[in-house]
Amino acid sequence: MKVIIVSAVYPPEPVVSAQTSAQIAQELINQGYLVKVIAPFPNRPAGKLFKGYRRQFIQKEVDDRNFTLLRCFSKFSKQSSLVSRFLENFSFGIVSGLIVLTCDRPSLIYANTWPIVATGLLSIITIIRKIPLIISVQDVYPESLNAQGRIANHNIFARIMKLIDAFIVRRARHIIVISNTFANIYINSRGIEPSHLSVIPNWIDEKMIDMNADTTTIRRKYNISVDAFLIVYGGNVGVAAGVETVIDAIHECKDIDDLRLLVAGSGSQFDNCVQLSKAYSEGRIIFYCPWPKNDTSAVLRSANLLVLPTRGKQTSASVPSKLIAYMMAGKPVIALALPGSETARIISDANCGWVIDPDKPGLLADKIRTIHAFDRRKLERLGKSGREYALKHFSKETCLPKVVNIIREKVNETGAKIF
Repeated sequence: MKVIIVSAVYPPEPVVSAQTSAQIAQELINQGYLVKVIAPFPNRPAGKLFKGYRRQFIQKEVDDRNFTLLRCFSKFSKQSSLVSRFLENFSFGIVSGLIVLTCDRPSLIYANTWPIVATGLLSIITIIRKIPLIISVQDVYPESLNAQGRIANHNIFARIMKLIDAFIVRRARHIIVISNTFANIYINSRGIEPSHLSVIPNWIDEKMIDMNADTTTIRRKYNISVDAFLIVYGGNVGVAAGVETVIDAIHECKDIDDLRLLVAGSGSQFDNCVQLSKAYSEGRIIFYCPWPKNDTSAVLRSANLLVLPTRGKQTSASVPSKLIAYMMAGKPVIALALPGSETARIISDANCGWVIDPDKPGLLADKIRTIHAFDRRKLERLGKSGREYALKHFSKETCLPKVVNIIREKVNETGAKIF
């Protein structure tokens, strides 16, 4: 059986859903499927081509495991603007769609691609070619855009996007959403039957986090004392992340002499965050960029506290994937998220940290002062609780088989009609 995976992100990009797409491909190969992956040239999260790659219209990579990877042209999005994101979305949708339109017909397509435009183009092609389509929903548009303040919920464009999204998901063979919040949106707003979708959160391979990593390596690298209280942010430094709020809070905590903040990652707001930290001229905020994948464990494990900021209503329409890595690292988490959001629920259920309102540096500063005064053993217990919860709910061993079983089930339902 032949399966095509269309993934808008793919290794070596460090994005969590890039890793899950690769693991799905590998597991399908292990089970005897012929797999073809269509993905852009690696550029996330900074929107810059990775070293060692040369961008072409289409580049084919093949190995000895019946695995074909087609890297295809797309417009890179270096800035987090609607125009830049649209061009990235549209260009990848066009090229990946052309490949699907002209290739040998597969048994099924699994899509983890950009919403509305790229997904919509792919949906039309699968309808024309009568190819079963499974869609993995990583972000819900226009709800996510509304949460970011980019588009009003009742705007004409928002209404059009909802209609397009409903058309797409109703014609897919199955929908996989990463949270109960997404499931409720699709059931209540798009009219999807509950049997037509599955809630399977993103996951990471727990082996990616080395619990025995040397936690002093990063501290020595940046002259951070082993006794200092280190807060770490690791991930995309983009508009939705709101890392600026954390920097403002650290500035307000001038009364805590041993407080340090390490920001590891890159993104559209990285330069702005660096300039903001320089304006405070305190030397307590350190930036680690580029952040090599091999240092993930060392960076996260070096923290006393991991911080997960978001802007506005962002957590009402998305679940930050970095939360999973944070919890796997066995460190307590403070999240800037809306009460009642999926992020808040996970942290509460896992008993692994705290949730405060977004965009309030003063409130964050007060909470940091409180946490700083805690016995370090309490922080260790919270971190341990978070890791145990993540192993149970967000591990590769728990989630990957669920996705593969859905793919296998849908292939078996339709394979006889296709071949």
